[in-house]
Parts: sequence; structure tokens; C-alpha cells
Amino acid sequence: MSADGLLLEVSGFPTAIRPMRPVRAEAPFSSDDYLFEVKWEGIRCLCLVDPAGQVHLHDRSLRNLTPLLPELADLQERVPAGSILDGELVATDTEGRLNRGVLRRRLAAGPAGAGLVPLAYVAFDLLYLRGRPLFRTPLHRRRARLRSSVSLGGHLSVPYHIEQDGDHLFDACLDHGLEGVVAKHRDSTYVPGQATPFWLVVEAVRTDDFVVCGYLGRPTAIQALLLAFYEEGALLPCGTVTGGWDEEAQAVLADRLQRLTTTECPLRPRPLVTAPVHWCRPELVVTVRYSEWAPDGTLRFPIFNALRPDVHPAECVRRRHRAVRQSRPQPGSPAYDLARFPF
Repeated sequence: MSADGLLLEVSGFPTAIRPMRPVRAEAPFSSDDYLFEVKWEGIRCLCLVDPAGQVHLHDRSLRNLTPLLPELADLQERVPAGSILDGELVATDTEGRLNRGVLRRRLAAGPAGAGLVPLAYVAFDLLYLRGRPLFRTPLHRRRARLRSSVSLGGHLSVPYHIEQDGDHLFDACLDHGLEGVVAKHRDSTYVPGQATPFWLVVEAVRTDDFVVCGYLGRPTAIQALLLAFYEEGALLPCGTVTGGWDEEAQAVLADRLQRLTTTECPLRPRPLVTAPVHWCRPELVVTVRYSEWAPDGTLRFPIFNALRPDVHPAECVRRRHRAVRQSRPQPGSPAYDLARFPF
């Protein structure tokens, strides 16, 4: 295990890697220096095919997903032994649309749910190839080796990226109801476990992960979740979310909240509240969609989106927007058809 705990190795080959993460850009942009790809609505997942050819899957929190997904065993026939892919695990609903809720239900079903919903592993990076690490190889070369070294089909896809013209790809994502675009500097190396400005996410709808520090009502009849985030080691409140969960999410929330309830407020200093609050140990992470941050540090128009068991509470920080200098392509660039981006 490395000193920073981000990469674990046995006999020279990693058994787990925390993925590199993007930071948020303030607006869509185009640039000759970046590769642009769709932000997929799924769960970040590392696929390790060890030197013996066995497939191992884990999420960003290093949770082992392998026994839950027996249908992905076919990846061993499509990825060379001694290789590691970074990508997104996605699922579609009955209308063929990406749906993170469907994916989470599939994971909850375990191996008994194999084949119940269409699953795909969307690979967008190559970290090891036949036992050789590629962390210091520029991204554009890693992407080229990824496409040439794997056998596409079955549950494996390697989507296309766009060079230069990020604005038009973002517009296409908006038209198709996708989450947004990830822009990656073409010469970026791979830094496990780090959020880096060499990768930028441009979201069509703002979403972030927050820690639940309390709730109003009863676990079986939640009126509101109290949200917080970390900044310089302190847990800071950022308002409440009062809806968006369905019956299934309500049941999971009720179970977790009952087990996490405490008499101690996790916030320092303790905030002033106008209604009875049930405080929680800050261990439950949820994703929330919202319009913007208000000047007082709360979220405007928040809506619960999903539970995030794959995210550690310490990762819930306020992400500041990063401005990017644009270098636009030539006029007359075509609109993009996302049929070019199959999964």
C-alpha cells in the first residue's frame, strides 16, 4: 500500500486504485488543448484484469463490485491480462435512457439481478497495459492505446471524444438530457485519487455531494434533510433539501438515519434552528441538484438526486468554478450527433 493510501499493490500489480477526478469549470468552452467527452450518468468504476486474467471491479470508495456483477465477467475476454481501465458503469431504463437509479437497484439486487437490466462498462482511460503502468503517459496516447488494445462489444464500450469543439458537444448533451461534458487536457498524466484542474467538468445541471448532518420529521416521514460540506477540515451547513426521494430511497434513508441518529450536533458552532432537529453522525452522503449557491452559503432550489454509498464524506467539499481561456475552432463547426457516442 502506498503512503497516501491511494494505490494498493500485490507483487507489483495494483489491486485497487482511487480514480483521478475533475474540478468544475464555470462555463462550456472550446480549446485545442483539450479532449471533450460526455459526462456519463453512472457510477465511476475501475476495471482491473489481473495477470491471471481475472476481472476485479471497484468503485471510487474501493468497494468491491465484482461479486455483484457476474455478467461483466466477459470483460476478461476483451481486456488484456495485466491491464486496468478507468470508466463508468452505466445502466439504461426500459426506454433506453441512462438511469443511475436503475443502476443502483441492479447493484442492490446482487448476483441474482444479472441480466435484469442492460449494463455497460464505458471505458475512457487506460492505466495499465499488459503489466506496464501508464500513469505518466499523456492522455491522448493512453486513449489511443485503449482503443487499439481492447476488443469492443458485449458489455464493453470505448466512447469517442471530441477534439477542440467543446461548446457544440455541450449543446448536444443539453439536447439529449445528458449531465454535461468532461474536458481533459490532452497531455495530462494520471494522478490517482486527486482532483486536478487538468480535468474539468461542465455540468448541464449543477449537482454535488453533501453530508447529511440531521433531519426534520421522522425517519419514515422525512420532512427535510440538513446538508453540510467540508471546508478546511470544518463541517459547514448549507441548508436543507425537502424532496426528490422516492419510496425506495425513503426506505434506505429511514434505515440509515435511524442507525446514525445522535444527540450530538456534528456542526461547530452549533447553528440556530427553528424546528426540532434529529442530528446524525456525518457519515451519509447524498447527491443534490440545485440552481446555484446563495450569498449566505446555502443552496438555491435543491432537489435530492441519489444516495452515494461510493463517496466518502470527506470528499464532500464546495467545488469552486475554474475559468478556462478559450481557443475556438473555425466557424461553421457542425452540430454533433450523439449517436457517435454509443455505450
